[in-house]
Amino acid sequence: MPTQGWLPDLSWPPAPPDWQFWTDAPGGLPASAWAPPVTPSVDSPGTYGSAAPLRPPSLDASPSAGAAPSSVTPALVQAPAATAPPRDRSRLLAGVCWGGLAMTALAGLTSGIGGVLLFAGLFAFVVAIVAVIRGRVAWAHLSTRGAGAVALAGSVVAVVVGTTVLPTTGGTSPLPSAGSVVAPPVSSSAASPTTTTSTSTTSTATQATPETDPAGSAISEAQPGTALALVGTLKVQGRGAMTGYTRGEFGPAWTDTDRNGCDQRNDTLRRDLKTVTLKAGTNGCTVMTGTLTDPYTATTVPFTRTTSTVSPVQIDHVVALADAWVKGAAGWTQAKRTSFANDTLNLVAVSASVNAAKGAGDAATWLPPAKAYRCVYVSRQVAVKAKYQLAVTGAERNAMVAVLTSCATTRVPTVAVPPLGGLPLYAAPTPATAPKPSTKPTPRPTSTPTRTSTPQAPAPIRVVSPGAFCSPEGDLGRTKKGTLMRCSTKLGDARARWRAA
Repeated sequence: MPTQGWLPDLSWPPAPPDWQFWTDAPGGLPASAWAPPVTPSVDSPGTYGSAAPLRPPSLDASPSAGAAPSSVTPALVQAPAATAPPRDRSRLLAGVCWGGLAMTALAGLTSGIGGVLLFAGLFAFVVAIVAVIRGRVAWAHLSTRGAGAVALAGSVVAVVVGTTVLPTTGGTSPLPSAGSVVAPPVSSSAASPTTTTSTSTTSTATQATPETDPAGSAISEAQPGTALALVGTLKVQGRGAMTGYTRGEFGPAWTDTDRNGCDQRNDTLRRDLKTVTLKAGTNGCTVMTGTLTDPYTATTVPFTRTTSTVSPVQIDHVVALADAWVKGAAGWTQAKRTSFANDTLNLVAVSASVNAAKGAGDAATWLPPAKAYRCVYVSRQVAVKAKYQLAVTGAERNAMVAVLTSCATTRVPTVAVPPLGGLPLYAAPTPATAPKPSTKPTPRPTSTPTRTSTPQAPAPIRVVSPGAFCSPEGDLGRTKKGTLMRCSTKLGDARARWRAA
């Protein structure tokens, strides 16, 4: 409260906003010489302590003409009023700030609702910080620090929500997922850009134009019902992890999944071998002998069932179990994996050596040496993968199309299990008849010097590396240090390896 000037009594009501205080003019009476204001009378509304309305003293501080100046004449002057900022300036500032918020939100709109929340939240965060520090931001209607704190919390929530939503609603293309179809990389010199189509499903398909994707062009021109056309339905994605894979994940080997009373291995042998003989007492199921024309090598391989685990004829999975695992089978049920491993569409009899050479390769990494069989082989892979909805890699898809383009009319293959029986039974070979003893006397032997036989040198054993793939199973070898090794398999192995004998 100032020490000079005319002041109202503390018991008075608050002064109106436009009330102007009066101060001493030069030469007037000091404030202490004035009589203090009288308490307002309740009987006289609108007056303060008297019947007359309250009126400030005369502002005329100069004496009358010819009169001497008086030292007791009160002369009062009005204090200058504070100049209020122009309202137009405040409105302009508010318009600029709200316009900035709108432009920020529009900039975020290019990235979807997540971008709007993120950009608007950042803008509001800055404004709220200013409100907390200064105490108010008039254009944003934040008149207190508490309101600024509430706005600050709201802006943080908007930024967090926008950041969370942005990856799924943004305008940029997300990374390919497990169900994505991704075209091969396109050269930077290509004239036509790649067309990307996003769907609301879990998979995102990216298909290149025919000029930049020869495989896609060949598929689009394929006749319906052909293996080449069926390639276009396969998902394209990268390989998954081998984590958790074992042979046991696909159930017991050669389960009778078709319930015909015979295991799938013998069903396949009866279908693929020629001159077959069957074991008696097996209801026409078990194959004892036969001749295989290996489709992978175009060589002839005789087959005779033995008690040994090593057989010159083996059953190959056209789509290897390990390849299926990393392209979708890891997420299947046990029953579906068992059905896949014993589906005769996916089984073919081949020689043991070529089966070991193939391993778990797909069409991009391995094809049969016999080129005449490659169309049949690849079309069968396509049929199996389409039946079980297995994925292919981009390189695998291109390799399939490259093979099937040379035989574009090849239809999607189907197989049938041959009926039981109807083939000759196996007859064990008759042992040779021993010669009859001679009635002539046996001449007495003459004594001859005993000749010491020279021991034969053992057959050389090749030098092998422990853990390396090998064939045939049961073969022996030695390491460089002389340790004896045997070619054998364990549960879960797709191929035989050298292990300590």
